Formats: sequence, structure tokens, C-alpha cells
Amino acid sequence: MRMTCRILAVVLTVSLVSVACGGKPPRQHYEKAGAFSYDPPSGWQVIEFPGLKYRISHGPRENEFAPNINVVDEAFSGTLAAYVDANLQNIERLFVNLKVLSREDFRTQDNEAAVKVVTENEQQGRMLRQTFFFIGSGNKKYVVTCTALADGGDKFDTTFAESVETFRMH
Repeated sequence: MRMTCRILAVVLTVSLVSVACGGKPPRQHYEKAGAFSYDPPSGWQVIEFPGLKYRISHGPRENEFAPNINVVDEAFSGTLAAYVDANLQNIERLFVNLKVLSREDFRTQDNEAAVKVVTENEQQGRMLRQTFFFIGSGNKKYVVTCTALADGGDKFDTTFAESVETFRMH
């Protein structure tokens, strides 16, 4: 009986500390150093990718390309809208044959404000469909980039949105 009471006390204490700190359990893909997590699409793999700070998730290869999701973070003290505007200016300078297909507000399951921007652009001789999800408040912003081939890439729109909806800051 004493052991059961101790275990119950520990579980209760951990639960209360977690709630008091506003902690929510991490999603399937958790990056402690980046203080974020999300659920990759079902069946996708999470791997290290050379040159990137955080692991990426990717789906099966089609036409020698694997659709993927990667996350970067950056210190930025301005508003989310200003951050999106600044990023779009940089994207316009960097990408060849860029078309911005849409820009709209987006919310995660935790009700975090985000902006979703869908583009097509050319990289290394391939036309890509990239959906950027800009998330964050305060001084830290995240960009979740979802990439597929442009030809037929819209079939991943729902998959990408459902995954990014689970994005959680820790």
C-alpha cells in the first residue's frame, strides 16, 4: 500500500508540474534543442540531413524525389506578418521562376497563429511546390517548409497541412 501511495504521489506531482509549467507532451518528432515537435505524416521517416540543424521527415521517393518537411528557427522580434513579408522578399530574390500561389492565415491544433504560403519555384533544374508555414510569437519564429515536385505536388497539400497542424512549441 505504501509503494502504491508513493507511485501515485510521484505521478500526481509530475502531472501538476507539467500543467503548472504549461507543458504539453511532445509530438512524435521532437527536437528538444529547437523546442518544437510535430507529427510527421503516417509512414514517413525522420532522418538527419547534412547541413540542416534539425532532422527532417520524408515520404517515399517518386520520380527520384522524396516529399519532405523541414523546420528552421530564427530570432526575430517583429510581428509574424513582418517576418513573413521579410521572408517572401528573400525568397523572391533567391528562387528562379517563383510563383506565389496563395497566402493565408493558418492555426495549429494548439491555436498558435501561423501563415501558410504556397509557392512553385525552380531548384536544381526541377520545378518544386513548396508550402511554407510561418509560426511563432515573441522573439522566436519557425518556418516549416513542405516540399514536393510541382507536377502533382498539390496531392500533398492536405498531408502537409495535417502534419503542421500538430506543430507544438515547447
